[in-house]
Amino acid sequence: MSEKDNEKKSEYDFGGIEEFNLQQIEEEILNESIYLDVFAGSDLRFKKEVEPLTGDLEKISALKGYSYKYKTEDFPQNDFAEGEQLGVMAQEVEKVYPGAVRMDKDGYRFVNYSQLTPGLIGAVKELNEMVEKQSKLIEELRTEIKDLKK
Repeated sequence: MSEKDNEKKSEYDFGGIEEFNLQQIEEEILNESIYLDVFAGSDLRFKKEVEPLTGDLEKISALKGYSYKYKTEDFPQNDFAEGEQLGVMAQEVEKVYPGAVRMDKDGYRFVNYSQLTPGLIGAVKELNEMVEKQSKLIEELRTEIKDLKK
């Protein structure tokens, strides 16, 4: 990238929470590249006190997925999307993954959906372990039944 291209780029503050509506984000992405929460500093060198997650299957199982519509008429300042939405309830997420929920100055909660991804990965791995153990047990039982039929 040339120096001239670098001069055109806007400065972004990666340290604060900014609220954007979908249209603003789409317009900004169309105007120039921007990093959203999708691209988070994930390099091991950025981190300390790293601990593996545990009990993810139980935590994820405690969450429910919902379809809903935003009360756009009650909260016009939020620029919520119209129509049916899919998601979770922040109060439920907060019970199992408190770090994935933020509260604004008015006490409304917001979910950082990308923070749920590590828990989902852990839950899938736990399910995979269970499937592998059950598959092994099924194969052992098949062999045992086959031997009994002889």
